Amino acid sequence: MSYILVLIAGVSWGLIGVFTKAIDALGFTEMQMLFVKGVLATAVLLVITFFKDKSQLKLKNWKDIRYFVGTGIISFTFFSWAYMKAVNLTSLGVAAVLLYTAPTFVMLFSILLFGEKMTKTKGIVLLMTFVGCILVTGLLEGGAAFTWQGIAIGLASGVGYALYSIFGTYAIRAGYGSLTISFYTFLMATITMTFLVEPIAVVSQINEMGQWPLAVSFALLTTVVPYLSYTKGLSGLPASKASVTATIEPVVAAILGIVVFHEGVSMLKLTGIVLVLSSVVVMSRQEQK
Repeated sequence: MSYILVLIAGVSWGLIGVFTKAIDALGFTEMQMLFVKGVLATAVLLVITFFKDKSQLKLKNWKDIRYFVGTGIISFTFFSWAYMKAVNLTSLGVAAVLLYTAPTFVMLFSILLFGEKMTKTKGIVLLMTFVGCILVTGLLEGGAAFTWQGIAIGLASGVGYALYSIFGTYAIRAGYGSLTISFYTFLMATITMTFLVEPIAVVSQINEMGQWPLAVSFALLTTVVPYLSYTKGLSGLPASKASVTATIEPVVAAILGIVVFHEGVSMLKLTGIVLVLSSVVVMSRQEQK
């Protein structure tokens, strides 16, 4: 069940591109999109948690807020900014590949912090996943602009992405459930992004355009659903395996690009899809053994 939850998260995150194209066409910036997602996700999670079990809104210890500063600010806000910055400094393909170095960083962090063992199977899966991501993005099929600054920031996005699994694992070990972790993650992120945009101007723009249905769908399908699913999945999987399984996201994004936006398909891209899916199957079978 944990694998299914993480796969649901990966598929949901893969929808981000579809929404991004629609929202970008309306004139919103990336940070404005992140802010709207954060506010709506926090509000929805507050309502869900309040009616399901409002006791989950309480922190066991005020010092535990450091876990959610980690998931919300150090991870979500930071990697989202770094990823968008890397796209501008390099290309979408390069930035995507650098973002999906995250499983490698999760693996390394898990070995150092959680005492997980590095096995031959994990090494093979990581290699399959990374090569698959490179092929899916089409990096090898066209020229890309490289800058050292862009590569460094792109790698930083991978580190930030990986840290959600790490801080999330710490929060789970401290006794927090997926609702609590997800709520405080986006609360921290929203508070931070409030200082990075003009909230009143963003809300006014959405009202004028009548785009609240799009904004709410964007927040629910690419934020609330995947983060709840992924965090819940972490409770039944080691952080390293959950992170690798979630890399089905670029595969979903590639398929949607082909089907919805009629983007080009090639043998390299299809090979990448097969590699990423195969890595998930290999890791799943290893877990069953």
